[in-house]
Amino acid sequence: MKAPATKPTIITRTQVAAWFALLFTHASLTSRLDAVLQAEHSISFSEFEIMCRLKDHEAQPVRALAAQLVSVSPTRASRLVQELVDAGHLQRGADQGDGRISLISFTTAGRRYAEIVSRTFEHAVKTHFVDRLDSDDIAALIKIWTKLEPDST
Repeated sequence: MKAPATKPTIITRTQVAAWFALLFTHASLTSRLDAVLQAEHSISFSEFEIMCRLKDHEAQPVRALAAQLVSVSPTRASRLVQELVDAGHLQRGADQGDGRISLISFTTAGRRYAEIVSRTFEHAVKTHFVDRLDSDDIAALIKIWTKLEPDST
């Protein structure tokens, strides 16, 4: 026997469907991008996100870097940072103002690697996201994000 469909009481079925569409879109695209990065560079989407955040502001304390990430928890981010250090892409250094703080930055080889992976990532985003949408779709997504971003309330 099939369970009866639940009826939302506060939001409409269409609003529920929109919510799940947003979640499915995120999960599906992230999974596709992760698969491309794994296949071509043996790096996860989350590891690449760490590198992207680091490219924007180098060197950073591990905790500050981990707090910026959307794809993993801060605990998982610390382990991924260590994996990137072990792989020779990142390096640790001491903060000159507070030696207890570990700063993360790129190695020379890691910066080159990040640039190569960035090109692959951009190509994958274009293939799996941009090419499937028109300019109105992209504008609508930007408008939605602007309404939902944390600073807009």
